[in-house]
Amino acid sequence: MSEEANIILEELKRTLVVFDETSAQRKLELIEKCSHLKLSNPKFLLQYHNVLLFALGYCENETVYTEVEKEMERISEAVKKLSSDKREILDRSGVAFSETQGAYSLTLVKWLLERYPDQIAIHSFDEEGTHPKEVLKYVLSEMEFEITSDEKLKPLKWLEKVSGIKKKTDQLKWLVKHIDKIDTIDLIKDQLFESLQLFITIMPTLKQGAARFRMKKFSKTFGNIPVHKNFYHDKGLLKKFDEQELINRKLPAPKKLSEKEKNNIIEKSRVALCLLNRETDPITYCNADGLLVYELEHGLSIALFSMLPERRLPLESYIGFMMFKNGYPMAYGGGWLFGNRSLLGINIFEAFRGGESAFVFCQLLRSYKQSFGANYFEVEPYQFGKDNPEGIQSGAFWFYYRFGFRPIDKELNELALQEAEKIKNTKGYRTSVEVLKQFTKSNIWVNFEGNEKPINPTQISKFITEKIAKDFAGDRMAAEKFCAKKLQNDLGLKKGSVGFEKLSLFVGLCIDTSKLNTSEKNKLKEFVLEKGNSEFKYIALCKAVNLKKILNKECIG
Repeated sequence: MSEEANIILEELKRTLVVFDETSAQRKLELIEKCSHLKLSNPKFLLQYHNVLLFALGYCENETVYTEVEKEMERISEAVKKLSSDKREILDRSGVAFSETQGAYSLTLVKWLLERYPDQIAIHSFDEEGTHPKEVLKYVLSEMEFEITSDEKLKPLKWLEKVSGIKKKTDQLKWLVKHIDKIDTIDLIKDQLFESLQLFITIMPTLKQGAARFRMKKFSKTFGNIPVHKNFYHDKGLLKKFDEQELINRKLPAPKKLSEKEKNNIIEKSRVALCLLNRETDPITYCNADGLLVYELEHGLSIALFSMLPERRLPLESYIGFMMFKNGYPMAYGGGWLFGNRSLLGINIFEAFRGGESAFVFCQLLRSYKQSFGANYFEVEPYQFGKDNPEGIQSGAFWFYYRFGFRPIDKELNELALQEAEKIKNTKGYRTSVEVLKQFTKSNIWVNFEGNEKPINPTQISKFITEKIAKDFAGDRMAAEKFCAKKLQNDLGLKKGSVGFEKLSLFVGLCIDTSKLNTSEKNKLKEFVLEKGNSEFKYIALCKAVNLKKILNKECIG
């Protein structure tokens, strides 16, 4: 691509974050210039695509938005015309009609095969993975002992020979079908499938028809959900605002959505993560009943995902999210909730960085605080630099500091206070890389309702392990039997429910149920049962049962 084209693109990139009396016209002029450029260089095409993605979220007006949409269409048409060698350069980019490769869970692969049966195929097996013969030998006939003991055949060749299938799409269907035949629980099937370290490829189709339309949408280019109305930044980007006011601003009611609309949001969220070679359990193991969606300000909406009952954590509620900007997926992550505590993580998609990141994070805090009653938030070091050079380079620690987050470690908290004073009082001062790395030795926290730290579920887990070792000589079956009897006698609960299986050790070893009054017992019983029903109601009941009051003190330190 010519130097002139790169100059135009760089100027467009710079201009997209400028908002003044002439900026909209300047953006239109630059997009017009870009519209005459040939899109035959895949690297330039990808850069242009990502610049336009940002523009779709942060357009100044409808005219600019319409022109950006036209260019996105032109990009997708250009990709279809590229040679296979050039198109290969776009693999894993998320641009429409480019291929994606990745390693995904068994559940997600099954979902992909159901939705896109002819576009999903085996790509490769990692050399470090388990050979498929070791996973499948117990579902093949005993008489096939020769093929299950063959030491020469590599995984792909072995799979072709044992299935009698050469087509990679059909080989994948055969493999998934036979893993499903293994006589064990789904969680173990998941682990067996994961041990293969299988990579699949998701292939576009260039032929006319419904399949091409579906695969066009399997992209960052057109992976948006429908919105009632786009938001245009005619007043510029919102960088300064009252964080506390926004966090406490009352959330609107959740959107009323049909099952079809909910499933579309789940699909677009799964696709957005697939294109990053990522998964989060709440999005993979969610259905329409486990979804809440809020329309927020500035074209933002947030989808909150809870997992199917059998996939849920025993104490915490892992609620995932996908944030959308004008309908385009722009950030994802999750919160691990217990009582009024939430461990929180967020990742903003690369194309949308440089926009209103602080506003987006503030909306996330608002959503989890008001939807689930979380007041205490904790963030792990990866989010601001541990094993994450970009977090160090960007000084992400100070991003969180703005919202009141402070190191849990007392010495690091004192260091942060000293650094904050230097930044405030010394013009041009920047915290050194060495100091920013020191901050990553501790989680950071903020409490919007005082300074009392809530119950940490890791303490409860450690206590239960110690209790089983001490009181039951490590015999977990004996401990489970003891707890089951306690729940049956004191709470009138019967074995078999999801909540009973997940919470019996917690209730049996951490709560003296014999000392509870009738009202407390009824609340605790409802709390246990709700774990297998609505995760959102379970979160509310987690606060209603007043665990701090009824838990044995030694189990929470």
